[in-house]
Amino acid sequence: MSSAADPPLPPSQPLPSPPRMVLPRHIAVIVDGNRRWARQHRTHPAAAYRRGGERVHELLTWCQAAGIRAVTLWPLSADNLRRDPADVRALAQVITEVVCELADAGCWRLHLFGNPALLGDDARRRVRGAVRRTGRVSGMAVNIAVAYDGREDITAAVRSLLAEHAGRGTAVADIVDGLTSDQIARHLALTGQPPVDLIIRTSGEQRLSGFLPWQSAYSEFYFCDVNWPDFSRADFDAALLSYSRRSRRYGQ
Repeated sequence: MSSAADPPLPPSQPLPSPPRMVLPRHIAVIVDGNRRWARQHRTHPAAAYRRGGERVHELLTWCQAAGIRAVTLWPLSADNLRRDPADVRALAQVITEVVCELADAGCWRLHLFGNPALLGDDARRRVRGAVRRTGRVSGMAVNIAVAYDGREDITAAVRSLLAEHAGRGTAVADIVDGLTSDQIARHLALTGQPPVDLIIRTSGEQRLSGFLPWQSAYSEFYFCDVNWPDFSRADFDAALLSYSRRSRRYGQ
């Protein structure tokens, strides 16, 4: 109980707002560890691929709620095509199903890159049709790298740039003198989208394995020990928190 001798209370001050978390505009995820998960659970890789496909839906929902503008997923590399053909067919089937389901949701604008033709003729037709259905969707951009190889991405970009100049009749010496990195970048996958701010890789591996070598020049990396089928909201939040604590100086 206060008395006449007690000093007056200071005027109330509003509590300071917590600092706003800095979020990436564009997240890329190497969805790794499906076969490890299958071995741990003594099941076929196809079951892991299906479980991983369910995680894709959840991840996109979390990203959309966080206000992320673009998400890029890498479920199948060109190197993966050397695996057991039955495993490749199972993964290709899941990729096809997931792409069609994402298109049916009508929430995201889909883009496939890499070499989707290697999924097979039927799968290629289905995924291309699914992507076309999302052409007018204004939601978050979702890019899916299928049979992707980063070195081939750069090679194809240079080839496309040279073909463009050849169509104009540009002399080789003029191409060499005027060539810039920005010109090449305009022919790479993901051109026109926000830079890739954060790359997440699951399964504990700490390398990019040829994923977006050009586009990741200034990306932040987050390596997570959990296998992709077990990737949770807590893991996602931990990646965002780690990113928000970093200082991106770009050499300054």
